[in-house]
Amino acid sequence: MLTLPQLLPTFVLVLMRVTGLVLTAPLLSDRSIPRRLRVALTLGMSAVLFPLVASTAPQDLTMQEALFGVFWELVIGATIGLGLTIVLAGVVLAGTMIGQQAGIGLAQVFNPTLESQTSVMGQLYFVVAMLAFLAAGVHRAMIQALLDTFTIIPLLSFQAGDSIVVLLAELLAGAFSVGIRLAGPALVALMLTSLTLGFLSRTIPQLNILSVGFAIRTMVALAAAGVSLMAADDLLLDAADQALMLIRATFGLEAGR
Repeated sequence: MLTLPQLLPTFVLVLMRVTGLVLTAPLLSDRSIPRRLRVALTLGMSAVLFPLVASTAPQDLTMQEALFGVFWELVIGATIGLGLTIVLAGVVLAGTMIGQQAGIGLAQVFNPTLESQTSVMGQLYFVVAMLAFLAAGVHRAMIQALLDTFTIIPLLSFQAGDSIVVLLAELLAGAFSVGIRLAGPALVALMLTSLTLGFLSRTIPQLNILSVGFAIRTMVALAAAGVSLMAADDLLLDAADQALMLIRATFGLEAGR
């Protein structure tokens, strides 16, 4: 029967891989969640996974060997969580661009997940995307990807090359594309509004465009954003699915169901 000193190094490695996910994944890394709750969640997930992983862990693993592998275990979990966080950053970018063009970009709120100040429109897009991910079960697919890594990538066996860098570059490019596509309808509507207001200011000089233009642009931005968000569920879920596919391909995992 294995003793605690023999089991502890394996548990530490499992804990680090789970910790990487919790530190970077959307919702799980939200600073509005109490720290104690996140610690309890990390320990609980690790305790559940440990009996399944212990049989495949290297025999006679020492704590010194485990400490050398802690970094790469963190990288595995963090990469999975960061992939979806990057997608959400692209969604926030869409809202930020709309807010800047509508003239309401000066109003800032704190986003606890991204740990940064963002515009009101960016936060609106973020909340809608997060709700869409939760409704579609993206969080379950993310956790399933983490579980699959323990089968394909046993503890202390991860060999990192340039694949992680390539993955992050592809995720960033995809997130930027999602942001442009999400913001496109509202940006086009705002451009047409600006052209119309400019035409009115030339034809009706008595009209004070500065006093009425801000309200008009705000209403147009909100209306266009609302209509585009109602039809954006497929785009958001495709972006999340593409991110998970890239992550699975990088780690050599089978396609998720």
